[in-house]
Amino acid sequence: MHVLSFFPSRASRACLLAIGIGAGLAPALAAAEDQSGIPEIIVTTQRREENLQAVPVAVSAFDARALENRQITDNQDLQSVVPSLKMTNNIASPTNLSPSLRGSLQQDASIIVAESPFGMYVDDVYIGRLNGNNIALNDVERIEVLRGPQGTLYGRNTLAGALKFITRTPGQDSSWFDASIGLGNHEQNVLKASAGGALNDDWAGSIAGLHSYKKGEFDNVVTHEETDEQRNNAVRGKLRYTGIDNLDVVLSASFLESKHDSLQLVNATTPGVSDVNQYTSDDLVPTYGYYNVATPTNPSPKPPPIASDPEGETKQTIASLNLSYDFGGITLRSITAYVNTDDFFSTDFSGRGGITGASTADVDQWTQEFHLFGKAMGDRLNYLLGLYYLNEQGDQDFGWALSALGPAASSSQLDIDTDSYSVFGQADYLITDALKATVGARWVRDEKKFDMAFQGLLPPVTPLTDGAHLKDEWSEFTPRFALDYTFEPFGEVDSLMAYVSAARGFKSGGYNGIAILNANVAKQSYGPEENWTYEGGIKLDALDRRVRLNMAYFWAAIDDLTANATVGLSFPVDNVGDAAVHGLELDLTMAPTENLTVYWNAVFQHGSYGTLDPMAAPSQAVYKFQVHPRVPQVPSYAYTLGFDYGLPLDFLRSGSKFRVGMDWFNTDDYITSATNDFQASEYDRLNGYLALDIDEHWGVRLDVKNIADSDEITSGSRKTTLARLPDGTIIAPPGGGGLGGFITMPPREWLLQVTYRM
Repeated sequence: MHVLSFFPSRASRACLLAIGIGAGLAPALAAAEDQSGIPEIIVTTQRREENLQAVPVAVSAFDARALENRQITDNQDLQSVVPSLKMTNNIASPTNLSPSLRGSLQQDASIIVAESPFGMYVDDVYIGRLNGNNIALNDVERIEVLRGPQGTLYGRNTLAGALKFITRTPGQDSSWFDASIGLGNHEQNVLKASAGGALNDDWAGSIAGLHSYKKGEFDNVVTHEETDEQRNNAVRGKLRYTGIDNLDVVLSASFLESKHDSLQLVNATTPGVSDVNQYTSDDLVPTYGYYNVATPTNPSPKPPPIASDPEGETKQTIASLNLSYDFGGITLRSITAYVNTDDFFSTDFSGRGGITGASTADVDQWTQEFHLFGKAMGDRLNYLLGLYYLNEQGDQDFGWALSALGPAASSSQLDIDTDSYSVFGQADYLITDALKATVGARWVRDEKKFDMAFQGLLPPVTPLTDGAHLKDEWSEFTPRFALDYTFEPFGEVDSLMAYVSAARGFKSGGYNGIAILNANVAKQSYGPEENWTYEGGIKLDALDRRVRLNMAYFWAAIDDLTANATVGLSFPVDNVGDAAVHGLELDLTMAPTENLTVYWNAVFQHGSYGTLDPMAAPSQAVYKFQVHPRVPQVPSYAYTLGFDYGLPLDFLRSGSKFRVGMDWFNTDDYITSATNDFQASEYDRLNGYLALDIDEHWGVRLDVKNIADSDEITSGSRKTTLARLPDGTIIAPPGGGGLGGFITMPPREWLLQVTYRM
């Protein structure tokens, strides 16, 4: 049987296309021996600077130029360049993200008690709350996406990986000034500026700022105004002191304000319940079909108008002090950081003012981290030892008003207090000049306190009760083992490294923060999620570094997978049981000439449940609907295929160049929650750019996102068990009913920018 027969037909075509491109470029690649090849990428994946091709970890890395060409302007855009990563908007608040990586996921990201499956870091500062983190990227020098458990080197909850944002740091030997202004459709305007360099012989500094705006894309049928307005403002400043030998001090502070009002609403269905005003696009048909559902009367393929103005706004402050001192062979590093996240959203889950919800959250996080690292045994041993402490305190007010059911309201007040302690370390040793062994371990202890005051929903409205008062402690030991072998160059192979690894991952347990009619749900905590990930991969450069292939096969065996379900007007999160996700990840880059680069990033994967806990609410929902278990947020394939081409125009002016590029992203369908109540269909997105570097300083650039103007639904969920009568009244019928929210791909966007670099 042909190997491609195992892949879906669309993915097979992508494989064949990529192979065909490679075959067609082979003669040019073989003839390009006098060219410089694909540049070396330096990463800090293992907390030290290394060549990406020498790191025995599955990593995707993007420098500032790659981020510009791929049009990565916020965190959500990363899923188009790292296919095994999903960064979907939360339908209640689009400034919040519900991330997933290799089958481990976070749902209900808008709630402060939710835990992420991977760690997010900004300049080595851990960002514990992903609510409010679909933010514009400001002055980013490089992004690294580490896949697989990373607990032996990084902070909390790196069960599935780590996402690192590295911003520019000033120094005595570097200076810069960049500025750009852009205008586009939907009244877009973007302003960016960044400057940095030496202030005197001891101090260096930098400052960067960003402003962006885009008007709304959807009409409010009551006010006749657009909703879905987006506005971002951000500023970051750094000071660096190097006036004492061997001492390096970096003080950093940043503030951002992000507003993103976006929610599209639709009636959904539950088996056995008729809803005569339902939306009938194929994208919204539950995977269990239209069982016992009446013929819909509104078969419009477009999103319905809305009569509310959903809002989402996030303010985030980050301050950090990073000190390192080299004692001569041993370096001590301290990272002290404070993060405040202030998040607000309001939404209407009925689309007509019937079910209004709002939330305000304020979270303070303090972290302290120490590293002791160096080399020994004739530089054959690299080691790092670390201590980590986190304290997080936050509160959130979450309320609902249901005007369609009469004077009914509900409110919840959440308080969370978390202390996390860790001891960790990793060492790698060169057994021979080619064979290296890596061993690491982490011990973590999480202590959590959760308080929730709850007010009933239906009249008579009950006063606030004692609610939930919970305290839990979890601890875990998570090791990592790896072997890698570096081959001598042979034939057309310039470098080849192969590795195998096994690592244990851990994500802390938590609490149920959304309980509208069932306070008992809030009194139940759920336990940690753990996994063993087994991985084997290669990193190859060939044909004078004209071809680079990084490939990894992984098998993640997940214990106590956390997922959520819809049960009445509560949305419990629980440990549903065991699951396994395995797949093949590929990053292929080819540079047949100095001016042309072709790339293909892909994942082919499969996820399924093993043993489900019959007492867990999400498991009960799966059993009830008799759905074949599929792990949420795991499409069977996803890929990006693209190119960059630059044509020098030195005959016009020194440093002048015309550049053009396109990338095509495609993903298979996938489900969004454990109950399979929403399936996002397969969709494509085509982006492109044209750029003219006038000289070494000035440039003009046209970016276009979603060239084909696709309006496919990219995420969604059935969030309540209410139904709407023909006259528009919302009721809670026996047996269910439902309303859902969903988000479509933004319409075509173009942005024309003028840039200056010095």
